[in-house]
Amino acid sequence: MNIPDPDHRGFDQALRDVHADALAHVSAATMAQLHRRRHAALAPARAPRRWPLAAAGFASLLVVALGVGFALRPGDAPAPAQATVASTAAENSGLEEVITDLDQNPDFYVWLASGDADLLAME
Repeated sequence: MNIPDPDHRGFDQALRDVHADALAHVSAATMAQLHRRRHAALAPARAPRRWPLAAAGFASLLVVALGVGFALRPGDAPAPAQATVASTAAENSGLEEVITDLDQNPDFYVWLASGDADLLAME
């Protein structure tokens, strides 16, 4: 095929002829696939489904409800360190004295490492 010089006036027409010739030789299956893809691309986008968001919200609500249910079990006695801290805080009105007493109390550190401290921190 002979393409003329770009400065020539018929360059645009020659490119149009080459394009028309290429379109004439495209198979019917390829043209059908191109039409399907064009229609799919131009079709309006479907609205996203909202049920995954609702399911995640329900699941997190269920987890919170179960956590609160386990935290509020009847019959659980407070840990010994909790009773010590409460009595120490009631006896001493100064914050420094309470902190000093807690620093010297090994039961406090045992309680701090237990699961009860986590439950109290969540309240």
